[in-house]
Amino acid sequence: MFKWISEFFSLAKNYIVFALLLSLSLFMISTNNNVHTRGLQVIGLVTTSYLEAGVNDVLSYFSLASKNKELQEENAHLIDMTARIRRALIENQQLRSMLALKSQSTTVLIPANVIGRTSEGGKYFVTLDAGSNDGVHISDPVITGSGLVGIVIAVSSDFSLVRTLLDSDSRIAARLVNASADGLIVAGGFGELAMKNVSRRYSVKTGDIVETSTLSSLVPPGIVIGVVSKATEETGDIFKHIEVQPAVDFTSISAAFVMQYSRPAEAVKLETKNLPKHK
Repeated sequence: MFKWISEFFSLAKNYIVFALLLSLSLFMISTNNNVHTRGLQVIGLVTTSYLEAGVNDVLSYFSLASKNKELQEENAHLIDMTARIRRALIENQQLRSMLALKSQSTTVLIPANVIGRTSEGGKYFVTLDAGSNDGVHISDPVITGSGLVGIVIAVSSDFSLVRTLLDSDSRIAARLVNASADGLIVAGGFGELAMKNVSRRYSVKTGDIVETSTLSSLVPPGIVIGVVSKATEETGDIFKHIEVQPAVDFTSISAAFVMQYSRPAEAVKLETKNLPKHK
């Protein structure tokens, strides 16, 4: 504000001096009782009132400018506070759902915080502050109270890297609960997923739940992946085009669980024993 006042007076000092001298002259005329100066007195009073109005307008301008700056600062503070409260509410909701999940799970769950995200060139990873020292292994599933996040693909002593469902290389066997149809979940467009290899003979509707399948070798069955947002068919295609809205909000995830999951040893042994050997 002082800078504006200084600039104003430096640019208008000649006008200000003239206005002061004119005001003084008019004041002297107005106090003179000479009959011949009565007309000048009226003119002086009118001119003085205009000058006073102009000065008041200048003072009001600087007062309003200062007030506007204060309001802008207060508005910025309120916006920041609102964002903090919204973020705290989201984190609180996530933690509540995770506590409920932990209390119900029969699988060992390792808590971790999300400390980094990578999303470029079709790659979508998150970094967790839990590693081998905490019991995390490569291929462990990562979940929240909302659903499946992805699979651990790299581990250090204190950190781990997770390939999320939005990554272009992600492939998860999934099942449409209502239609009892199996398919494959891959990354879709604009933050969504796509479900492939679902025959058009199945009835698929918007809102149908998608979860992990018993056919998956990476994650246990029954973990929510998302809901169908769109299902269409095209002439000549034997499979439906299904878009899936993920259950996890990958833009706001702040904490997760790493599941210590491994397929039943007997099933793995049976499959390995009976798979045909290539020569």
